[in-house]
Amino acid sequence: MWEVLCEVGAGLRPSERTAAVPDVYGDRHHLRVEAGFLAEVDGKSYLPVGLIGVDEAKQLALVELPHESDAGINRLWVRMGNLRKIEPAKAVS
Repeated sequence: MWEVLCEVGAGLRPSERTAAVPDVYGDRHHLRVEAGFLAEVDGKSYLPVGLIGVDEAKQLALVELPHESDAGINRLWVRMGNLRKIEPAKAVS
């Protein structure tokens, strides 16, 4: 599973947040999500995304957002340095 660096602001309800995900062009794509959907690591916030493809030469990744942004975008190119891979929890038997 992958997460992308984002900026977090208030949502419309106390349980919501607005996540702003920067793309490679400097634009920010805003999504409203439940507060518990975001992860915080070392003072930075991350939004779960799907990894669609990677351009190794340019160090870019095409990611799919969990739902459409305010601008109607579902996928965007982000810098590889803004991605974080997380390992799924292993089931205890």
